[in-house]
Amino acid sequence: MNDLSKAPLFASLSDVIDDAVAFLQSDSLLLVTTADLTSVLALGFLESALLDRGISYSRRILSPNSHIPPDEVDLIPKQPGVNVLFIDPWNRVETSTANAIIIAPKPVEVEFRNSSTSRRGKVDAVLQCAVIASVLAANGSRTKRCRPYAGCGQWLMESLDTTIDPIHTIVRDFLRDEGTIQVLPLPEIPDACVDMMPLASPRRLKRLQKLWMEMDAPTRAQALSEFSLPLLSSEGLSTARLEELIWKRMRIPNESTDLATSLYRLTKAWPEQADAAVLHAGRLTDELLKTGRLAASTD
Repeated sequence: MNDLSKAPLFASLSDVIDDAVAFLQSDSLLLVTTADLTSVLALGFLESALLDRGISYSRRILSPNSHIPPDEVDLIPKQPGVNVLFIDPWNRVETSTANAIIIAPKPVEVEFRNSSTSRRGKVDAVLQCAVIASVLAANGSRTKRCRPYAGCGQWLMESLDTTIDPIHTIVRDFLRDEGTIQVLPLPEIPDACVDMMPLASPRRLKRLQKLWMEMDAPTRAQALSEFSLPLLSSEGLSTARLEELIWKRMRIPNESTDLATSLYRLTKAWPEQADAAVLHAGRLTDELLKTGRLAASTD
């Protein structure tokens, strides 16, 4: 793996990363987050690194964010002698307390290669935890297995629903260039879900997949453009996200499905009841630690 922490977009977050790495080596460590998919992804990275390093810790999963009142901000347990790391994908807690540290989305400015124009974006909690884990346990087997999910928090954020997310683009390309993921067009994903694109036709996709290997590059581009044209009028689907779903699906090598499909299915299968969601989140985290993969079913 390449050193993700040295990527330019993390330059302004070096203190945040270093502080978290040092904090994770504290005694009486407690990791706390909510029972949401984004939280589980972030938690999985930190727990993987802690296990790789042989550092003891405890875990506490709270109710899903949607079940917590908007004005409830007292989410960090206050226990004497316990050091609490709170994963806060929703920016619910503004200030930390004694013996506590918060991992929440952070604004940054980035530049693309061959461009002098800066763009603003937010580095989500999952990506921060992936970087923290890579610093804490650079050669850890569990940490390496989780690596393909480093950019999934950015995908789950709403920023792609309005415009291009520069952070998503940079991390996607970083993971592709180091060989952690592949970036493939939709027809090259055997088990691709099109439900994220309301106007997409599964039958048309099947026909396109059957003919795909016989097409040359220009014919493929034309066919995929014709497939995607009707989808531009899909309500609630931005052009930026549609482009990713059509042309740039992220896939773990040798997997039959892509990450966007996996995340969509996991989101749809998430329990609605708070208690069930907490139990589900715990099982999903355990599965991620055991196999390095997220499964829609944890039964």
